[in-house]
Amino acid sequence: MRLIRASRRSRVLTQLHYDSTAPYAVSVLFNVNTDAPVEWVLGRDLMSAGRHELSGAGDVRVWPSEILDGVVFISLRSGAEMEVLAASARAIDTFVERTHQVVPPGEEEQHLDLDGVVRRLMGEPS
Repeated sequence: MRLIRASRRSRVLTQLHYDSTAPYAVSVLFNVNTDAPVEWVLGRDLMSAGRHELSGAGDVRVWPSEILDGVVFISLRSGAEMEVLAASARAIDTFVERTHQVVPPGEEEQHLDLDGVVRRLMGEPS
């Protein structure tokens, strides 16, 4: 991905992760010259929908470029800070399709460990 600041763009090493035990979420790790990568968790549906139209509200938005073919923009806001990244639409499509192979859309609930979540909330061992 590329980080867009004013008229400059700089590469950001990015890793996308998907865990079937959190089937609605996608983790994006940004390596931005810090001790540890910065992690954002985005909705899988948000990434998928953002390929075709402006999606999201609030802190995370995803949309296709109207000018640059094959580019998807992702904006991330934390407080007053906002960053915009440009990603390859093909890379996003490939990643989302792979997540659909692991957990098909509409079958996410079958992969949730709600009992485990309740145990953790109650302070019990998993």
